[in-house]
Amino acid sequence: MSIFLSEPVKSKLHISHSSITLTKSRHEQIILDHPFNNNLNIFFPSIISSEKINLFNNDFFYYKVDLPLSWFIERDFIRDYVKSGCVVALSLTEGIDVADIIALDSLGTLILNLTKDTYEELGLDGKPAKFGPDKQRFVVQIDLKEKSLIPGKRGYERIKWCFNNTLTKKFTFLISFLKSGTKKSSEIDFSPFNAEKIWGNFDFNNICDNILIPDLNMIKDITNEFQWKLDAVEIYDWIGLASIQARRIKSHDQVDPFISVYKPPEPYSPGNGSFIKCTGFIPSLTIKELFDSVSKFLQEDENKNIPWAIINVWGFKDSPISWNKHEHGYFMNGENNYSFIVYNDGTYILYQALGTYDTYS
Repeated sequence: MSIFLSEPVKSKLHISHSSITLTKSRHEQIILDHPFNNNLNIFFPSIISSEKINLFNNDFFYYKVDLPLSWFIERDFIRDYVKSGCVVALSLTEGIDVADIIALDSLGTLILNLTKDTYEELGLDGKPAKFGPDKQRFVVQIDLKEKSLIPGKRGYERIKWCFNNTLTKKFTFLISFLKSGTKKSSEIDFSPFNAEKIWGNFDFNNICDNILIPDLNMIKDITNEFQWKLDAVEIYDWIGLASIQARRIKSHDQVDPFISVYKPPEPYSPGNGSFIKCTGFIPSLTIKELFDSVSKFLQEDENKNIPWAIINVWGFKDSPISWNKHEHGYFMNGENNYSFIVYNDGTYILYQALGTYDTYS
């Protein structure tokens, strides 16, 4: 049997253009429908003072805890957390291609992406996974907000029996909870289990000096859609290099052309930039708050010295879903990331990058 792929790997990059001032703008939906995020950075094409950059300090925390699945169907948990705010959870295992992955999305759906052996032992109805070898993985979804999911009902008792008798092992979860109305991280009572409370890590001390910055106004408006897409893809390449602070965009870079012939999209000019970086189990509502803060900051900049900013968000590669319950797998890379270029008049350009194994389109 050949070990080579019969076709090239086909990742996807969706690019769209809109404005936060439009009633049909999708920026909020894109952020809130993507529940599992582990990395974020914000780039400004200017040096931002420490006083101003602290405006983007949006503290959050989450937990790391070993739990059995039966904990998620306890009535106290559903009442106090699932129905009282936004709680999300993701298990940490070897990888979605080889192990069982459990997730709770922001809408209250418990998602079990299981190997064939685990699924057959579990005893609950599911569907074959969209990705991987045929009928070697299965997906079970349980709506924790379903009105009929109460003790005494046949469906609830069946799930409870399976969690207490077949799939009984504990999984290591990352869990966060934001209470309705507060938009801030809130405490969860895990008793009798021991949980580690972890604060999100913000780094405000990242300066990029002497870099080549392209004029992003070149793609702010669409005149020729075909050319606009070509230019937008080139800009996206630059965004990727900027996000890792690559030497290739340094104004003094003297790399051998045999190694790299990269040049930023023209026109470009030398300048300095500021990065805000954040890592952790980042709630979507926290990202939404940061997006709003960036938009407000740009629009209220009296001198209009900062024409735009870039927001990059990376999703967990082994998440069982990407956007809005769309099934996600890993295969070659597991991408489910997105980036915004936000302009000071509310215009934005959205990039959504996905790997081969993803049903989002």
